[in-house]
Amino acid sequence: MQRLDAALAAGLRMVMVREREMAATQLLSFATEVAKRCQAAGAQVVINGSIDLARACGADGVHLPARDLMVAEQRSDIPLCGASCHDDVELAHAARLGLDYVVLGPVLSTPSHPQHRPMGWSHFSELIRNFPLPVYAIGGMSEERLESAWQSGAHGIAMLRAAWSLT
Repeated sequence: MQRLDAALAAGLRMVMVREREMAATQLLSFATEVAKRCQAAGAQVVINGSIDLARACGADGVHLPARDLMVAEQRSDIPLCGASCHDDVELAHAARLGLDYVVLGPVLSTPSHPQHRPMGWSHFSELIRNFPLPVYAIGGMSEERLESAWQSGAHGIAMLRAAWSLT
């Protein structure tokens, strides 16, 4: 939590709770504390994959993994809804649902998804040309990649490991 507080103080404005291995009771406590700290710092918090957990911990929103996105028939009633996308089909479905944002990638190689082939900035840019939702680039992102993301049409970047380097 100290690292979270430091990252929030350094300017982090959105945090995703994505703890897939944590037991449910521990996860609720953890997510509730993250939500409390984020909201106190003026940042938003979204829960990856669980609308019920997002409601229970007081999160600002939910983030759907691509597999959940593709089976969703309508947008959740939670105020902030986003999703992970990897191709044009997933992007189109997110737009049909009227989500608030998407993350798209991986743009570059990333240890968190070694099985996915990076799409590169050129293909990323093609996919989001005239796309109606804010798009954040994922996969190998760091602060140094923000300018490239903007030049490719992204609203911003989403980071896993590199977010902690803000502290």
